[in-house]
Amino acid sequence: MPPPWPVVADVRVVEPPAPVDLAHAPVVAASVTPVRLRDDSARVQARTLFLPGVGAFNAAVEDQLREGLHGAAQASGTRYTPTVFPRGAGLGDRLCVAGSTGLPAADVLTDPALGPAGGAGTALVCDVVAAADTFLGLRVRIVSGSAEEVASDIAVITYGDAATGEAVSAAGLWAEGAADTLSADIVDAVRRDAGALSLAPPSAGDDAQLEAIRAALTTTVPTAAGLAFTIAPGFSAPELTALGVVATTVPLTVEVPAAVAAELVSPFGARMLEAGARAYAVPARVGAGWTDCSLTPCVAVTYDDGPSRFTPGILDELNARGAVATFFALGQYAAGGRDTLRRMTAEGHEVENHTWNHPNLTDLTAEQVASQIDSTTVALEAASGQAVRVFRPPYGEFDASTLAAAGMAAILWDVDTSDYQHPSADVLVARAVDPPRPGSIVLVHDIHESTAVATPRIIDGLLDRGFTLVTVSQLFDGSLPTSGAWRRAP
Repeated sequence: MPPPWPVVADVRVVEPPAPVDLAHAPVVAASVTPVRLRDDSARVQARTLFLPGVGAFNAAVEDQLREGLHGAAQASGTRYTPTVFPRGAGLGDRLCVAGSTGLPAADVLTDPALGPAGGAGTALVCDVVAAADTFLGLRVRIVSGSAEEVASDIAVITYGDAATGEAVSAAGLWAEGAADTLSADIVDAVRRDAGALSLAPPSAGDDAQLEAIRAALTTTVPTAAGLAFTIAPGFSAPELTALGVVATTVPLTVEVPAAVAAELVSPFGARMLEAGARAYAVPARVGAGWTDCSLTPCVAVTYDDGPSRFTPGILDELNARGAVATFFALGQYAAGGRDTLRRMTAEGHEVENHTWNHPNLTDLTAEQVASQIDSTTVALEAASGQAVRVFRPPYGEFDASTLAAAGMAAILWDVDTSDYQHPSADVLVARAVDPPRPGSIVLVHDIHESTAVATPRIIDGLLDRGFTLVTVSQLFDGSLPTSGAWRRAP
């Protein structure tokens, strides 16, 4: 038998590490905001995710998303528009599909859950490549073209640290000069993988070889033993030529053990490497997380007349789905509903003014209207800990003098479920789910048990159509109107 191979660095060719399957990683899934967009006119479908509270990470992911949508618009000749579909579209499934960034490009484009309608256009898919301690890594891949002709295919990896708010690209895990230092060990690993028995020290590498390694560092992902990256086909070196391999013909994933990588990584990379296989420790998201209604089709579901004994159950259902709502509450219930109102704001919902005891404001004097609004604002702010900025007139009744006396904008609705009529569950769900369009405001009441019971179906139905459920202020891009009456976002 030949003597054992003398390994020094132990850099070696390995199988590509498998991504995190979010369907089987509930702690990770609960910490992120998944986004799924589809516009058949622009021939694009996209899946990605955001990490609430990590601004640099989210900014990088948003740039990637916008780049994909812009490319789709250029290719299709149709500008991307936030779009929803009839019930049954299945768009409530929003998590990254594990392994999708490693599929053949044709499979990405033609899979109905990943690619554009008809299999031709642009697909943006994602994989979580790291989730340990406070670190999360996301690979986003943008594929354009058709199964017959792929026009472009790019992938970018971004790492975020929820503890510091920092983010880096995959290449940013490495210190400057890491490719040069690793070059000889990589050639050694590749020639061993090709079957070489030579013990001769490998060469330092020419410019083309070093450039190929630098490009490979942009694919870096963590492994149980260290860090790995993939060298694209076409890699060459004199040591390979001597074996009759002019250039590699398949991607080769090379693993650098932690002991070696520790001397070559950036400060961010050192912290992530040190985190190793520690359990993922990023808190579950609060509310909807990242939201941009210029990209995602948004709808605001609003509950009137509470809080009531049914409101906590409604909050449970919203929270379980990462959805938020706006509660137009009555001042007379503020003190008794303090715990529920506090919970609303803690979980990312919004509390706004629905008067003290629900009178028709057009029947009142200006002084009485002001008293109804002002006393309610004081009570709700004291109970919820959140500023009250808009109001909803009971029964939707108002006039110019009402608005002037209230001193704040009125938020109405363009979708009325008439749940006070106590329709059947199927009718109520249809009224809440089918009419909305991006920018809509839906009216329901959290004082009716039938509405509370229907809430899971209403939320799921809106998600299935492709909507993102947001608060009223999010619907108005974070800047609520200060005057006038509004039935939907402009």
